[in-house]
Amino acid sequence: MNTKPSMNLRERKIVGLIGAAHFFSHFYFLLLPLLFPILHDVYGVGYTELGIGYAVFSIASLVCQTPIGFIVDRVGARWILMAGVAVESVVLALFGIFQSYTGYLLLMGVAGMANAVYHPCDYSILTRSVSQHKLGKAFSIHTFCGQAGSLTAPVIIIMITAGLDWPYALMICSGMGLIILGGLLFGFRGVVLPDAAHVEGVVQQRKSSLKLLFSAPVLLGWLFFFGYAITSTGLYDFSVAALTEIYDSTLGQAGIIIWLFLAADGVGILLAGVWAHRWKNHEWVVANCLIAFSVCMFFITFVPMSMTVLSIPIIIAGLFYGFIAPSRDVIIASMAPARDMGKVFGTVTTGFNAGGIVGPPLFGLLLDLGDPYSIFWGAGILGIITVWTVIRPSSIRLLFRPSAERS
Repeated sequence: MNTKPSMNLRERKIVGLIGAAHFFSHFYFLLLPLLFPILHDVYGVGYTELGIGYAVFSIASLVCQTPIGFIVDRVGARWILMAGVAVESVVLALFGIFQSYTGYLLLMGVAGMANAVYHPCDYSILTRSVSQHKLGKAFSIHTFCGQAGSLTAPVIIIMITAGLDWPYALMICSGMGLIILGGLLFGFRGVVLPDAAHVEGVVQQRKSSLKLLFSAPVLLGWLFFFGYAITSTGLYDFSVAALTEIYDSTLGQAGIIIWLFLAADGVGILLAGVWAHRWKNHEWVVANCLIAFSVCMFFITFVPMSMTVLSIPIIIAGLFYGFIAPSRDVIIASMAPARDMGKVFGTVTTGFNAGGIVGPPLFGLLLDLGDPYSIFWGAGILGIITVWTVIRPSSIRLLFRPSAERS
């Protein structure tokens, strides 16, 4: 096996295009939580109600994602992916136009349906287009691009809102999405993607697909994403609001802290991508990193420190959180052949949507109850619980390993 996987020009172009779409999905997802302290007053609601909006988003994605995965495996992913980017771009501008809580909930539902395209489309294209021994690196770049979107969101929104009202900021960010859409339309020209799978015997194919989706590896993968999502939404959506209460800081100061976490997360993703092809047991990589992340969260909760010192455990936590992503994706990719990747990733990552339904109202309620530290100790507890989904009996763990290791 090649010890230093290097992608050819075609593979790099495809990974770059898919990464651009993933960048926008994360950029979009983090914009509104950064404005929660403002929207809290604009809509006249509490953080619990704002969290319910993200629950609506996740419900819509949860309902749509698996069906989209089946469609992707049957007709291809390219145009479905671009449609999702287009709809999310338009919806982002509409948030600035319809400034009511009812409009917020309705638009979050539409955005959730559009967001459902990313995981089945992205991973279907990557697993069909990139050589297997290069997938760890491709997944790392793909995940890093998403993280770059999360990193960019605080910088962009703080810069724009310093001179313009928040509705105009969202409209400008919507324009960025349309620019990415244009890049996809132009970039995919001349790129031949593998055809969608056409398997004879529709009834037999459906039975095989259902058996795969209800297998132990897929169900445990779903539970992993469920716990991972609750943890992530707690930190991403409410840590800025929590830090403004703990330290009586400005929105910009609190945003810098979460930016440091996201930056460290991105560095961890890239480092793990370099090393991923050398690791034999990706389950233990994920488990140990979750434990280390949780230790950092408990340290932040129970050890008094200044906001400056806080940046140290935040950065360490972000690094370990970033190490998780490439191994996580390699584990999922080993569950089925490339022709089934749309439905497998579409199904497993609905756990992320389900966690997104539970997480925002839960952490919003904890914040409304007056304990801002609950955002951090809650994330730590959930990280420890999620370890269970990757440390399991050897007979099940064996199913998660790539086929080359099972033989």
